[in-house]
Amino acid sequence: MEYIVFKLMKENYTIPLEKIKEILVYSQVIITELFDEAPWIKGMINLRGEVIPIVDMRVRFDSPNVQYSENTVIIVIKTIEDKLVGVIVDNIESIIELNTQAIVVAPEMGVSIDPAYIEGLIKMNNEQMAILLNIDMVLKIEELA
Repeated sequence: MEYIVFKLMKENYTIPLEKIKEILVYSQVIITELFDEAPWIKGMINLRGEVIPIVDMRVRFDSPNVQYSENTVIIVIKTIEDKLVGVIVDNIESIIELNTQAIVVAPEMGVSIDPAYIEGLIKMNNEQMAILLNIDMVLKIEELA
């Protein structure tokens, strides 16, 4: 199975490539900001006639310092409910192919995000680790409604 690896706050995260519809360059997207929403919902975009909520993953994971660069991208993800949601991440690192035996259980401590958001850890080729996100838990649709 193939996974996309992306950076967020100097950490490597990964999700299955099959969940991704497309990747957009942040600086080329017009986001309509919303008020009275959760602080991690940056706003909405119109993607070829479909209105898609945009989630800033750094804010979702309680990072106080949110800055965007020329490498910042929006990954458009198809959720378990067949809805599209965009997530802002720092940059795309790579695409890797792994079998499920490469996924190990995450430790109870030492991880900076809610353990419910983590499916496991993946050891990548360069000896670094990547956190395998349970992206459907991170992007609970009822919180975006």
